[in-house]
Amino acid sequence: MATPAEIVEAHKSIRLDDASESDTRLKVINDILYDVLGWTHSDVHTEERVSEDGSTTWADYVLRTGMTAIVIEAKKVGVPFSEVPDARRANLRGKLVTGETGAAIIQARDYARKLSIPFACVTNGDKWIVFPATRVDQVAFSESSAIIFPSLKSALETDFAEFHDLLSRQAVIKGNLESELLGRLENQIEDRRLNRFFTTSFSKISRHSLFPLIEDAITTAFSEDIVTTSTDLLEKCYVRTPERIRFDTRIGMHIARRDNVTNRAAFRPLKSEQGIKVSGLIAEAATRARPIAILVLGQVGAGKTTFLEFTRRVSSDDVFAVDNARPYPHWMRIDFKPFTRGESPITFILEQIKQLIAADPFLSSYDRCIQHAYKTEIDALFRGPLFLLANDEGERKRRVSDLLMTDYTATRPYVEKIIRYAAERAPVFVTIDNIDQVENDGDQAAVFADAMAFAQTTKINLICSMREATFVNNRTNPLFDAFDFDPIVIDPPNIQAVLSKRFFVARQLLEGQTGRFTAENGAEVQVASLSTVIDLVQTSVLGTELGNLIEVLATSDIRHALRMTREFLQSGWTASGKALRIYQTTGKYVMPQHEALRAIMLGNQQVYYEEFSVIGNPFDAKLAKTEAQLMRLYILSAIVAFSANRSFRYLEGTEIQRCLRELGYGDNIALKVIEDLCKMRFLHTVSHSPPSFEASFIVSRLGGYIIRHFIGDMMFLENAMMDTFISDRQTWDSLKGLTTAIYAERDTLKRMSLRKRRVQEFFDYMKQLYEPLKNDSVRRGLPKEWCSNPLEEIESEFQRRLTRAMSSAQRNYGEVRP
Repeated sequence: MATPAEIVEAHKSIRLDDASESDTRLKVINDILYDVLGWTHSDVHTEERVSEDGSTTWADYVLRTGMTAIVIEAKKVGVPFSEVPDARRANLRGKLVTGETGAAIIQARDYARKLSIPFACVTNGDKWIVFPATRVDQVAFSESSAIIFPSLKSALETDFAEFHDLLSRQAVIKGNLESELLGRLENQIEDRRLNRFFTTSFSKISRHSLFPLIEDAITTAFSEDIVTTSTDLLEKCYVRTPERIRFDTRIGMHIARRDNVTNRAAFRPLKSEQGIKVSGLIAEAATRARPIAILVLGQVGAGKTTFLEFTRRVSSDDVFAVDNARPYPHWMRIDFKPFTRGESPITFILEQIKQLIAADPFLSSYDRCIQHAYKTEIDALFRGPLFLLANDEGERKRRVSDLLMTDYTATRPYVEKIIRYAAERAPVFVTIDNIDQVENDGDQAAVFADAMAFAQTTKINLICSMREATFVNNRTNPLFDAFDFDPIVIDPPNIQAVLSKRFFVARQLLEGQTGRFTAENGAEVQVASLSTVIDLVQTSVLGTELGNLIEVLATSDIRHALRMTREFLQSGWTASGKALRIYQTTGKYVMPQHEALRAIMLGNQQVYYEEFSVIGNPFDAKLAKTEAQLMRLYILSAIVAFSANRSFRYLEGTEIQRCLRELGYGDNIALKVIEDLCKMRFLHTVSHSPPSFEASFIVSRLGGYIIRHFIGDMMFLENAMMDTFISDRQTWDSLKGLTTAIYAERDTLKRMSLRKRRVQEFFDYMKQLYEPLKNDSVRRGLPKEWCSNPLEEIESEFQRRLTRAMSSAQRNYGEVRP
């Protein structure tokens, strides 16, 4: 490997010999590129063909990374480049672009433009001139500036750090060329997203929905809060069946499991025998020598709060029965949802318990609890400093009242004394729920610390409920060692079982109620029993493609499943009169899945915006860099490909990092994309830790469906394209024009034909944009899972779906009229 000093000496030698261009490249430029600047042979293309208008020439070097490329035009050492000024920067006009220097600059610029490469460099082995060749920001070439290293001594000795920080492979991957020559990394600077120009739905269908008739019942039955409002409804909604899918045959993917985050075996109450053990643990608290501590863990939306409410009000309700004759066990739930940053956790906990004390008939009773909780202190006062008032009953009561009010106003002494007294006579359980709502890790740690300190002071039984990820972030906290926690893991319940129970509740709420609505043909329809509408909806969801869609999109998150079901019932179906008629005649009706998908993707928006949707966009990494736009799709596709193998366990973050580095993508790009994929629930870390290169990753069922199903689905593509940047001007103009035509077209079938053309063009453009990633992966010898184009693989299925959608439209609306 040649050193900079050796290259300088070699240059002196060939300059004396007036070496040819090939000698200059072989003995100087090659060594600088490979040995000094760290480029690999996979990055460097020599003599790349440049063809235009029937003429063919060859570029000396093209250096390519995934993020950018640069053309290097080499001249022999004898070419003097006498027009180069003695300055680090110079505009690309005037003397610099004259003579042999100017000819070389224009030649390199033209090569770069023909190859759609943004940067160029000219060198005679001694002088190095680096400049932007193809710009997308409307800045003229003559207004751009070049960075100049006027001699090899400057490049490799006196100004080596600057030279290396501009042209080394690592520097180019980091975006230093863009920063130094353009002033920014981004090249997606125009507003080329369809949702910036079309902000309302193109659909002109008038919706004669049945939803208003069942809205109140659906809102109640599908509410998250139902578990805290009614014991009867809680019992009817509780699901004991866990999700058990391990292999999805439709997409041919194994569903990997995440690690257990605790060091000891956990109770899993969705398994019936273990649910009984949890109830037994609660019931035995009174006989234990020391208070128990329980850690309830589960992913977001798995039903941790539902489990705790069910435990308190159903399976262990008899333990907490109010007894007017003696002290009895208490259950105090502290919900951190209303907690605001800046509050003191212990103050929040104490205020919540103070309110619960006031509402409890035993704890709030002076005769049964308060006077006994303060007995030791009161007796000490009247034996000591207030001894002279001990026999004055009126003064005695006044002084005791003052003591109680002082403590009550201060909150902490009052709460601690009452709870300590109660806990000495019967088990007291304090449940800390929704710790995850406290976003800051430091605040979460403070919640744990304060809750545990309070538990130790008052000798209560403590239950902390949190996501596995929250526990992982805080488990090194020494406070956890102070408690011998019994871990309970809440497995996500079966989504369709949850929906079935919620529909059952909604049906009961509507039993015997009647209603009227206007059908799509204008007729007034009388519904004898609104429970029939729930039957219609239920048969359309449970055990159908629509139910599977909700299950996949929810990713085992009950909250998402309930929200999505509410949203598509509200706006995801159109022909309500027809639906009711078919159901009353046949006993079943299947809602159009594509309408449900659209309703779910849009949420409460008119068009798709990723930030407002429950489904992320795999076609735009939101990095404002065209070369990295499909990074989400690229990484996700590889992990899905790995997951088709039964022996696959996870993909290490370091392997993702290595492969992307090989392609020429910086760590900042890779990490941002991985974080987004996890946030969108396409990927999970195996250990529940935050995404990083040190973590290992598995794909979710949703992530598998994105690659193996949704990217070939017309409705998904139509929505996703609205929030996807289109860098190619011709494609952008065409998609924008087609969208304008779709909005203007009133004939349903003609509009469907336009929609088909538009989604085909978007699909083809995305496939073309992905192709360099596939080709570069193959050329650099990456594992085969990285070397395919998922859009190519799903194209035949995509075409079948388009044909089916068009045939369906023709059946419903007739042939296309000219």
